[in-house]
Amino acid sequence: MDLNLNRTFYIKNLTAYLKKFSLLLLSLLVLISCSDDTETKPSSKQEISESKIITQDINNRIIPKESIISGHETQSLADWDSIIKSGKLRIIVPHSFQYNDFLPRESKSYNNELKLILRFCEDNNLTPNFISSKHFSNMLPLLNEGKGDIVVANLTITENRKEKFNFTIPVDHSTEQLVVSNLFEKKISIETLDSLKIGARENTSFWDTLSKINQKHIKGDRQDLQIIKLDDQLSADEKFNLIVSGKIDAVIEDSNRLALFKEYRNDIKTVLNLGEERPIAWAVRKKNPDLLKQLNRYIRTEKLLQHLPDRRLGDFDSIKQRRQLRLITRNNASTYFLWKNKLMGFEYELLKEFTKQEKINLKVLVANDFQQMTHWLEQGYGDVISAGLIQTPERSKLPISFSAPYLFVQEVIVQRKDDKDITSIQNLDGRTFFVRKSSTYWGTLHKIQNQLRNENKHFTINAVPESMETEEIIAKVIDGEYDLTLTDSNVIAIEKSWHNQLKASLSLTGERGQRWLVRNTDKQLLIKLNQFIKKEYKQLFYNVTYNKYFKNSRQLFDAKKRDNNNKSISAYDDLIKSLAKEYDFDWRLIAAQVNKESQFNPKAKSWAGAKGLLQVMPRTAREVSIKDLEKPENGLRAGIKYMRWIDDQLSSELPADVQVWFSLAAYNAGLGHLKDARNLATKEGLNADRWFGHVEKAFLLLSKPQYYKKARYGYVRGTEPVSYVKHIQALYELYSKKHTDEA
Repeated sequence: MDLNLNRTFYIKNLTAYLKKFSLLLLSLLVLISCSDDTETKPSSKQEISESKIITQDINNRIIPKESIISGHETQSLADWDSIIKSGKLRIIVPHSFQYNDFLPRESKSYNNELKLILRFCEDNNLTPNFISSKHFSNMLPLLNEGKGDIVVANLTITENRKEKFNFTIPVDHSTEQLVVSNLFEKKISIETLDSLKIGARENTSFWDTLSKINQKHIKGDRQDLQIIKLDDQLSADEKFNLIVSGKIDAVIEDSNRLALFKEYRNDIKTVLNLGEERPIAWAVRKKNPDLLKQLNRYIRTEKLLQHLPDRRLGDFDSIKQRRQLRLITRNNASTYFLWKNKLMGFEYELLKEFTKQEKINLKVLVANDFQQMTHWLEQGYGDVISAGLIQTPERSKLPISFSAPYLFVQEVIVQRKDDKDITSIQNLDGRTFFVRKSSTYWGTLHKIQNQLRNENKHFTINAVPESMETEEIIAKVIDGEYDLTLTDSNVIAIEKSWHNQLKASLSLTGERGQRWLVRNTDKQLLIKLNQFIKKEYKQLFYNVTYNKYFKNSRQLFDAKKRDNNNKSISAYDDLIKSLAKEYDFDWRLIAAQVNKESQFNPKAKSWAGAKGLLQVMPRTAREVSIKDLEKPENGLRAGIKYMRWIDDQLSSELPADVQVWFSLAAYNAGLGHLKDARNLATKEGLNADRWFGHVEKAFLLLSKPQYYKKARYGYVRGTEPVSYVKHIQALYELYSKKHTDEA
C-alpha cells in the first residue's frame, strides 16, 4: 500500500498549523548540523535570541511576526506535571533557525521533526516556546541549566551525550556523507581521500571523522588528508557554494539534511558514506523521566502518521465518489497478513468482498494498537476499523459507532496439550494467566478471581507487554514459559490448525460479537455495512471464508512422512528430472520440495488456494504464463519456473547451498519477507549471507511485534519458512543417499 505523503498533504497540514498557532513558526525549519559535538559551558552573559522572525507563508507573502523566542526565560528543571501546569513546552533550537525562510517541501526529516513536536504540543494543549542559542555547542548546556525542556535540533545520539542526557526513541536516522560538486567525476573511496581538499568545521564530529580516517587509512607513503578549516558561521548552502566554485573539493553533511538541500539544489551530489547510520533523537534532562516517557509514547503512536494520506472526512457518498474505502486494521494472522505473496486475513477478505460489491477499491492502513486505530478513524485517515473488536462500555464512550456483529466468539482458556484439562473455574486454583492489561481478557479474569474468593481459591494474573500479540503469548504457553492464557475462540482455532501442542479448554464468557467501527457521523456507511453483514452472514461466501481461516487445517500433509521406495521417489520422477534439468536444479531437491508441498498429489489444494504438485498460487501461475495447475507437468513447471525466478533475484556471490535455502524460504513465505529477514539479520549482528543460524533466526523474530512493525513487508509466521527449509533439507539428504543425480 502506498502511504507516502504528497505535496498537497504538507501544504494542507502546514496551513492548519499556521491557523492553529497565531505565531508563525515555520521559519524554524531549516536546521544547522547537529554533528557539531563540542559542548562548551555557556558564559555568564549567555545570549538567547529575542529577534523578530521574518518568514514566508504558503501564499509567498513575507510576513513579519513577533518572535516567540524569549530572551528572559527563568531557570526551571520542571518535569512533566509542572510543564502541563505552565501550559508551555520550552524547545531549544539552533539560533540560525530565524535566518531562514521556509518553503514547504516534501523533505522527510525536517518536515517530520518539526511537525512531530508541534503536534505533540497541540495534542497536550501546550504552547511551543522556542529558545534559540547562538552557538550549537551551548544548546545542551542550556538544557542542563534549565533554560529549556527539550532540544530539537537534528541531534545525533553519541555515547558522550548519553552519559549526560536522556534521549527519546529515534525520530530519524542519518549517515555522514561526502558531498562534492555535481561536475566532479573522479571515483573516490576511503583510501583515496588524501587527494581531496575537504572542508569541515573544527571541533565537530565531521572534523573528528576525518581525523579518524586520517589515522586509520592514511599510512605508508600516502599523505595526510587535506582538511580545510571552515568558518564556524558558514551555513550549509555556503559550504556547498565553496565546492561548486572549486575552492575546495568536498564537504561532509548528514544524509537526512541532504534530502532537504537536494530538493532545490542540483549542483551537488553524494559520493561516499563515511560511517554507520546513526539515530537522531530529542534530548531531555536525566531528571525528567516523565517528560521522556510522554515524548516516547507520542513518537511511537504517531510515527506512522507521517506516512498517511490526506485526511478525508465524509460519509458513504464521499467514499463512492472517491471510489475508495480505507480500512484500518492490525497486521496479524486473524486480520490481515501477507502469505506467499498474497494478501490474506478474515477481516480483510470480508471488507474486500464488501468493496467488490460496491464497485470501489479497498486501501489498507495498518495501525499499532487500538488507540492509534481510533485516532486515525476520528481524524479522517481511514473510514472503517476491522480488527476483531468487541463493543465494551469504555469503547462505547468514544465518538464511534459499532456495526452489527459479523462474528461471534467466546473467551477460552489456552493450555498445553499434555496439561490436565481445566473443566471448571475451581481448577484454576494455583494457576497463572498471562494477558495484556489493556485486553478484555484482563477484566474477565479479575471477575472470575472475585468469584473464587468466597471459595478460598486463587489464581495469579500477570500482565505481558502491550506490544505482545496473542499469537506470541500462545507460543510461550506451548514452550512452557507461560502457564495459561486467555484468547478468543476464533484465534485459538487458527493457532490449533498450526500447532498440535495446545488445546482450548474452558470458556469463561458467553458468545460476544466482533464488530466494525465507523465515525458517529458516517451513518450511511454504517447502514451499508450492516446491510452487507445481514446479507452475507452464514451464507456461501461467509462460510467458505470462515472455514478457510478457522476450520481448515494448515497441516494438510504429514511433515514427517518419508518415501521409503528404494527404486523411485515418486511416480513423477522422470518429469521432475526433465524439468529440473531444464531450469538447472538438482532433481532430488525438487522432489523433496514436491513431497513437502503436495505429497506428490497433483490435485492437492491448500487452505490459501495454492494448487498442483508444487502448490503454486493462481496469481503466480499467471505471472509465469501457466494455466491448469492440476495437470502434473503444468504444476511442476510453474513451481520450478518460479523457483528459478527467485534464484535469479539473489546475488550470484552467495554460497551455492545458501542460495538454495534462501530460494526455498522465499518460495514458502515470499521474497519480500526474505529481504526483511536479511535486513533484520544485519541489524541483529547476524550474517545476512548465511541461512542456518543466521537469517533463519531473523525469520523467527519477524513474528514478534517489535520487529515486524518495523519491517517493510510486516508480519510473517517465521516458523513456517524455517521448518520448510529444514524439512526439505532432510528429505534431500535422504534422497541423495538413495538416488544418484542424473543431470
